[in-house]
Amino acid sequence: MNLRALDDSWLPRLARRLHVVHGRTRSRVVALAGPHSAAGQAARAEPALAGSIAAVVVAALLVATFGPHDPYDHDGPLSPSGSIAPPQQTLGPQPGTSVPTYLTTAAFDLRHFAEVARGKPGYALISLRRYLSPADVVHMFTGLSVTRAYVRVPSPTLATSVYPVSLLGNFENLTLGMESQSRFAGLNAKTYAQIVAGFHPRTDREKLEKKLYQRLADAAKFESAALAKPQSCACVFAVLVKADFIHLAGLATVPDVRSVDPAPPTVSLDQLSVLPLRPDFTTVVPRPGVLGVG
Repeated sequence: MNLRALDDSWLPRLARRLHVVHGRTRSRVVALAGPHSAAGQAARAEPALAGSIAAVVVAALLVATFGPHDPYDHDGPLSPSGSIAPPQQTLGPQPGTSVPTYLTTAAFDLRHFAEVARGKPGYALISLRRYLSPADVVHMFTGLSVTRAYVRVPSPTLATSVYPVSLLGNFENLTLGMESQSRFAGLNAKTYAQIVAGFHPRTDREKLEKKLYQRLADAAKFESAALAKPQSCACVFAVLVKADFIHLAGLATVPDVRSVDPAPPTVSLDQLSVLPLRPDFTTVVPRPGVLGVG
Protein backbone atom coordinates (compact mmCIF):
# COMPACT_ATOMS: atom_id res chain seq x y z
CA MET A 1 0.00 0.00 0.00
CA ASN A 2 1.26 3.51 -0.86
CA LEU A 3 1.80 5.21 2.49
CA ARG A 4 1.69 8.64 0.92
CA ALA A 5 -1.92 7.96 -0.07
CA LEU A 6 -2.75 7.71 3.63
CA ASP A 7 -1.62 11.24 4.44
CA ASP A 8 -4.92 12.97 3.72
CA SER A 9 -6.96 10.44 5.68
CA TRP A 10 -4.48 9.52 8.40
CA LEU A 11 -3.72 13.00 9.68
CA PRO A 12 -7.39 13.89 10.35
CA ARG A 13 -7.86 10.55 12.11
CA LEU A 14 -4.80 11.30 14.22
CA ALA A 15 -6.33 14.62 15.20
CA ARG A 16 -9.62 12.98 16.14
CA ARG A 17 -7.98 10.30 18.24
CA LEU A 18 -5.82 12.86 20.01
CA HIS A 19 -8.96 14.84 20.72
CA VAL A 20 -10.42 11.77 22.45
CA VAL A 21 -7.47 11.59 24.86
CA HIS A 22 -6.84 15.35 25.22
CA GLY A 23 -9.19 15.53 28.21
CA ARG A 24 -6.47 13.78 30.16
CA THR A 25 -3.85 16.23 28.95
CA ARG A 26 -4.73 19.03 31.38
CA SER A 27 -2.79 17.51 34.27
CA ARG A 28 0.02 16.50 31.94
CA VAL A 29 0.39 20.03 30.61
CA VAL A 30 0.83 21.22 34.18
CA ALA A 31 3.32 18.47 34.92
CA LEU A 32 5.26 19.04 31.72
CA ALA A 33 5.36 22.83 31.75
CA GLY A 34 5.60 23.19 35.52
CA PRO A 35 2.93 24.33 38.01
CA HIS A 36 4.23 27.90 38.05
CA SER A 37 4.66 28.29 34.30
CA ALA A 38 2.23 30.32 32.20
CA ALA A 39 0.97 27.17 30.47
CA GLY A 40 0.61 25.28 33.74
CA GLN A 41 -1.27 28.07 35.48
CA ALA A 42 -3.54 28.52 32.47
CA ALA A 43 -4.34 24.81 32.38
CA ARG A 44 -5.30 24.86 36.08
CA ALA A 45 -7.37 28.04 35.85
CA GLU A 46 -9.28 27.33 32.65
CA PRO A 47 -9.96 23.72 31.59
CA ALA A 48 -11.03 24.80 28.10
CA LEU A 49 -7.68 26.49 27.61
CA ALA A 50 -5.94 23.23 28.52
CA GLY A 51 -7.40 21.77 25.35
CA SER A 52 -5.92 24.65 23.35
CA ILE A 53 -2.55 24.11 24.98
CA ALA A 54 -2.82 20.42 24.16
CA ALA A 55 -3.60 21.36 20.56
CA VAL A 56 -0.40 23.39 20.44
CA VAL A 57 1.51 20.39 21.75
CA VAL A 58 -0.11 18.21 19.08
CA ALA A 59 0.70 20.77 16.40
CA ALA A 60 4.34 20.81 17.50
CA LEU A 61 4.39 17.01 17.33
CA LEU A 62 2.97 17.02 13.82
CA VAL A 63 5.53 19.65 12.83
CA ALA A 64 8.37 17.48 14.04
CA THR A 65 6.98 14.29 12.49
CA PHE A 66 5.56 15.39 9.15
CA GLY A 67 7.69 18.39 8.24
CA PRO A 68 5.23 21.12 7.18
CA HIS A 69 6.01 24.38 5.41
CA ASP A 70 8.22 25.98 8.04
CA PRO A 71 9.06 23.28 10.58
CA TYR A 72 11.73 24.79 12.79
CA ASP A 73 11.46 28.57 12.53
CA HIS A 74 8.92 29.21 15.28
CA ASP A 75 10.59 31.53 17.74
CA GLY A 76 10.43 34.77 15.82
CA PRO A 77 8.34 37.75 17.07
CA LEU A 78 4.92 38.60 15.74
CA SER A 79 4.41 41.46 13.36
CA PRO A 80 2.45 44.53 14.59
CA SER A 81 -0.68 43.23 12.85
CA GLY A 82 -0.53 40.03 14.92
CA SER A 83 0.28 37.82 11.95
CA ILE A 84 3.62 36.08 11.48
CA ALA A 85 5.86 37.83 8.97
CA PRO A 86 6.63 35.53 6.03
CA PRO A 87 10.22 34.26 5.93
CA GLN A 88 12.39 36.00 3.37
CA GLN A 89 15.34 33.62 3.43
CA THR A 90 15.58 29.84 3.65
CA LEU A 91 18.70 28.16 4.99
CA GLY A 92 19.10 24.48 4.23
CA PRO A 93 17.80 22.28 1.43
CA GLN A 94 14.13 21.99 0.56
CA PRO A 95 12.63 18.47 0.31
CA GLY A 96 13.45 16.95 -3.06
CA THR A 97 16.73 18.86 -3.36
CA SER A 98 19.88 17.06 -4.51
CA VAL A 99 22.28 17.03 -1.56
CA PRO A 100 25.46 17.48 -3.70
CA THR A 101 23.81 20.41 -5.48
CA TYR A 102 22.86 22.00 -2.16
CA LEU A 103 26.40 21.62 -0.79
CA THR A 104 27.84 23.27 -3.90
CA THR A 105 25.32 26.11 -3.67
CA ALA A 106 26.05 26.67 0.03
CA ALA A 107 29.78 26.92 -0.69
CA PHE A 108 29.08 29.48 -3.41
CA ASP A 109 26.79 31.47 -1.10
CA LEU A 110 29.56 31.58 1.52
CA ARG A 111 31.95 33.14 -0.99
CA HIS A 112 29.25 35.58 -2.04
CA PHE A 113 28.64 36.42 1.64
CA ALA A 114 32.24 37.67 1.84
CA GLU A 115 31.48 40.17 -0.92
CA VAL A 116 28.17 41.53 0.36
CA ALA A 117 28.70 41.43 4.14
CA ARG A 118 31.67 43.81 4.25
CA GLY A 119 32.70 42.54 7.65
CA LYS A 120 29.22 42.48 9.15
CA PRO A 121 27.93 39.29 10.84
CA GLY A 122 25.00 37.27 9.56
CA TYR A 123 23.11 34.13 10.45
CA ALA A 124 24.40 30.86 9.01
CA LEU A 125 23.25 27.25 9.20
CA ILE A 126 26.13 24.93 10.07
CA SER A 127 25.32 21.33 9.07
CA LEU A 128 27.53 18.62 10.57
CA ARG A 129 28.85 15.39 9.07
CA ARG A 130 27.83 13.32 12.10
CA TYR A 131 25.76 13.52 15.25
CA LEU A 132 27.71 15.14 18.10
CA SER A 133 27.35 15.24 21.87
CA PRO A 134 26.79 18.56 23.67
CA ALA A 135 30.42 18.50 24.84
CA ASP A 136 31.64 18.15 21.24
CA VAL A 137 29.42 21.06 20.17
CA VAL A 138 30.65 23.28 23.00
CA HIS A 139 34.26 22.52 22.06
CA MET A 140 33.66 23.22 18.37
CA PHE A 141 31.69 26.46 18.73
CA THR A 142 33.17 28.08 21.85
CA GLY A 143 33.59 31.81 21.28
CA LEU A 144 30.84 32.00 18.63
CA SER A 145 27.31 33.32 18.99
CA VAL A 146 25.21 30.17 18.64
CA THR A 147 21.47 30.88 18.44
CA ARG A 148 19.95 27.44 18.04
CA ALA A 149 20.88 23.76 17.89
CA TYR A 150 19.04 21.03 16.00
CA VAL A 151 18.77 17.70 17.77
CA ARG A 152 17.67 14.25 16.62
CA VAL A 153 18.16 10.89 18.28
CA PRO A 154 19.53 8.76 15.42
CA SER A 155 17.99 5.34 14.88
CA PRO A 156 18.34 2.84 12.02
CA THR A 157 14.75 1.63 12.46
CA LEU A 158 12.66 4.40 14.07
CA ALA A 159 11.43 7.63 12.44
CA THR A 160 12.71 9.96 15.13
CA SER A 161 11.97 13.69 15.07
CA VAL A 162 14.06 16.83 14.78
CA TYR A 163 13.89 19.14 17.80
CA PRO A 164 15.13 22.75 17.75
CA VAL A 165 16.77 23.96 20.96
CA SER A 166 17.16 27.71 21.54
CA LEU A 167 20.57 28.49 23.02
CA LEU A 168 20.67 32.31 23.05
CA GLY A 169 24.45 32.16 23.23
CA ASN A 170 24.47 30.02 26.38
CA PHE A 171 25.57 26.41 25.88
CA GLU A 172 24.04 25.42 29.23
CA ASN A 173 20.69 25.81 27.47
CA LEU A 174 21.62 22.91 25.17
CA THR A 175 21.48 20.21 27.84
CA LEU A 176 18.52 21.89 29.54
CA GLY A 177 16.69 22.06 26.23
CA MET A 178 17.39 18.40 25.45
CA GLU A 179 16.04 17.40 28.86
CA SER A 180 12.93 19.49 28.20
CA GLN A 181 12.43 17.79 24.83
CA SER A 182 12.80 14.45 26.63
CA ARG A 183 9.76 15.29 28.76
CA PHE A 184 7.87 16.42 25.68
CA ALA A 185 8.71 13.15 23.88
CA GLY A 186 7.65 11.20 26.96
CA LEU A 187 4.23 12.88 26.89
CA ASN A 188 3.92 12.04 23.20
CA ALA A 189 4.82 8.39 23.89
CA LYS A 190 2.11 8.09 26.56
CA THR A 191 -0.47 9.74 24.33
CA TYR A 192 0.23 7.43 21.41
CA ALA A 193 0.25 4.40 23.70
CA GLN A 194 -3.26 5.35 24.83
CA ILE A 195 -4.36 5.61 21.21
CA VAL A 196 -2.91 2.18 20.40
CA ALA A 197 -4.56 0.64 23.47
CA GLY A 198 -7.97 1.96 22.42
CA PHE A 199 -7.55 1.16 18.72
CA HIS A 200 -9.42 -2.02 17.65
CA PRO A 201 -8.81 -2.27 13.89
CA ARG A 202 -11.03 -4.31 11.63
CA THR A 203 -9.85 -3.46 8.12
CA ASP A 204 -6.38 -3.78 6.60
CA ARG A 205 -6.15 0.03 6.47
CA GLU A 206 -6.97 0.33 10.17
CA LYS A 207 -4.44 -2.38 11.00
CA LEU A 208 -1.79 -0.40 9.13
CA GLU A 209 -2.83 2.78 10.93
CA LYS A 210 -2.45 1.05 14.30
CA LYS A 211 1.07 0.00 13.30
CA LEU A 212 1.84 3.62 12.42
CA TYR A 213 0.62 4.82 15.82
CA GLN A 214 2.72 2.13 17.50
CA ARG A 215 5.77 3.25 15.54
CA LEU A 216 5.16 6.82 16.70
CA ALA A 217 4.89 5.63 20.30
CA ASP A 218 8.08 3.56 20.00
CA ALA A 219 10.01 6.46 18.45
CA ALA A 220 8.87 8.96 21.10
CA LYS A 221 9.73 6.56 23.93
CA PHE A 222 13.17 5.97 22.41
CA GLU A 223 13.74 9.71 22.05
CA SER A 224 12.64 10.43 25.59
CA ALA A 225 15.07 7.92 27.07
CA ALA A 226 18.02 9.21 25.04
CA LEU A 227 17.36 12.93 25.51
CA ALA A 228 16.94 12.45 29.27
CA LYS A 229 20.72 11.85 29.37
CA PRO A 230 21.93 14.68 27.13
CA GLN A 231 25.62 14.42 27.99
CA SER A 232 25.79 10.90 26.54
CA CYS A 233 23.44 11.59 23.61
CA ALA A 234 25.25 12.16 20.32
CA CYS A 235 22.22 13.91 18.85
CA VAL A 236 23.23 17.40 17.65
CA PHE A 237 23.59 17.58 13.87
CA ALA A 238 23.27 21.29 13.02
CA VAL A 239 23.49 24.72 14.64
CA LEU A 240 22.46 28.24 13.70
CA VAL A 241 25.18 30.80 14.38
CA LYS A 242 25.66 34.52 13.85
CA ALA A 243 29.18 35.38 12.76
CA ASP A 244 31.25 37.34 10.26
CA PHE A 245 32.88 35.86 7.16
CA ILE A 246 36.24 35.19 8.79
CA HIS A 247 34.67 32.99 11.47
CA LEU A 248 32.30 31.30 9.00
CA ALA A 249 35.16 30.54 6.63
CA GLY A 250 37.08 29.08 9.55
CA LEU A 251 34.15 26.81 10.40
CA ALA A 252 34.04 25.58 6.79
CA THR A 253 37.51 24.05 7.27
CA VAL A 254 36.58 22.08 10.41
CA PRO A 255 36.50 18.33 9.58
CA ASP A 256 33.11 17.71 11.23
CA VAL A 257 31.45 20.62 9.39
CA ARG A 258 29.64 19.54 6.26
CA SER A 259 28.38 22.89 5.05
CA VAL A 260 28.14 26.56 5.99
CA ASP A 261 25.02 28.18 4.54
CA PRO A 262 24.84 31.93 5.27
CA ALA A 263 22.05 34.46 4.97
CA PRO A 264 22.74 38.10 4.07
CA PRO A 265 23.58 40.21 7.14
CA THR A 266 20.41 42.25 6.58
CA VAL A 267 18.23 39.18 7.31
CA SER A 268 16.94 38.99 10.88
CA LEU A 269 16.14 35.83 12.83
CA ASP A 270 12.37 36.17 12.38
CA GLN A 271 12.88 36.33 8.61
CA LEU A 272 14.60 32.94 8.47
CA SER A 273 13.18 29.54 7.63
CA VAL A 274 15.69 26.86 8.62
CA LEU A 275 15.78 23.32 7.19
CA PRO A 276 18.83 21.59 8.72
CA LEU A 277 20.50 18.88 6.65
CA ARG A 278 20.69 15.53 8.43
CA PRO A 279 23.98 13.60 8.18
CA ASP A 280 22.19 10.54 6.83
CA PHE A 281 20.80 12.45 3.84
CA THR A 282 23.45 11.96 1.16
CA THR A 283 21.68 11.87 -2.21
CA VAL A 284 18.29 13.62 -2.19
CA VAL A 285 16.46 15.21 0.74
CA PRO A 286 13.32 13.05 1.16
CA ARG A 287 9.90 14.54 0.75
CA PRO A 288 7.80 14.20 3.91
CA GLY A 289 5.05 11.61 4.06
CA VAL A 290 3.58 9.47 6.84
CA LEU A 291 6.41 9.12 9.34
CA GLY A 292 8.72 10.65 6.76
CA VAL A 293 8.07 7.82 4.30
CA GLY A 294 7.59 9.03 0.76
